[in-house]
Amino acid sequence: MRVDYEISDQALEGLVLHALEGVEGARPLEALPRSLGEVFRRVRPVKVERSPEGFAVDLVLAVDYGVAIPELARTVQKAVAEALFLATGERVRAVNVTVAQVEYPRGGHAQAG
Repeated sequence: MRVDYEISDQALEGLVLHALEGVEGARPLEALPRSLGEVFRRVRPVKVERSPEGFAVDLVLAVDYGVAIPELARTVQKAVAEALFLATGERVRAVNVTVAQVEYPRGGHAQAG
């Protein structure tokens, strides 16, 4: 018996966001727009594109100060690719990570070392 189904873009983005919840030190960028122009050209923190070759995911993240960004990016890539593959059975050809913001602890300041 064959079952046809479609997964909405919102559901795919939800899967990606759920996978990110399991990665400590990284979260989707939630920058507030500073002008009306920014509202219209605002970058979506999670974008999933489908093609016959598989999914391509673009992530724009905020990370905690002090984390090793290359290691964190690899962890995010693996978590997202596994979550999408397990949920859909489809290949994930790319998980592109952009770190757009480093967040310092509240009340703390970066210290020159």
